Amino acid sequence: MTVFLRLLGQLLLILVGYAAAALVASAFLHLIFLTSAGFEADEAPVLVMGSVVFSIPFVALFTAYFAFLPAVIAIGIGEVLGARDWLYYSIAGGVVGACVIALFWYYVPPSLDLEPGAIAPRDPLVENPYVLSTVIGAGVLGGIAYWAVAGRLAGGWKARATLPAR
Repeated sequence: MTVFLRLLGQLLLILVGYAAAALVASAFLHLIFLTSAGFEADEAPVLVMGSVVFSIPFVALFTAYFAFLPAVIAIGIGEVLGARDWLYYSIAGGVVGACVIALFWYYVPPSLDLEPGAIAPRDPLVENPYVLSTVIGAGVLGGIAYWAVAGRLAGGWKARATLPAR
């Protein structure tokens, strides 16, 4: 029964850590894109409060949705290996961000009626190097946030080996 409770607790911790990672990645995206939008200093408090209350949690839902499958793979590998190092989760977060970019890079809307072998037009935003580095950076920060909440206890559900008595 204790192994079941440890596993259930670790799954709950993984869920909370993933939510924290999505929120941090969303906050980073907001920070980068709002600062590059060119707003005046007197507009900043209103924009920040609107972002904190509504926009950051809303975009975090999309962030969590698009990053779910690669993040599950990275979290699963970290749990099986018992990786408790922040470096693993930051690199894994960067890889997850790169996977999200690859998702949009190769996405072809079903409404496009393309002939077989035709190349679909790409959104120029996806090819922008600033957007690429920003999404990968958001993944790195999301991975560090995940490590801070749940990654430090990765593999804690495993039964601990006992030392033989002397």
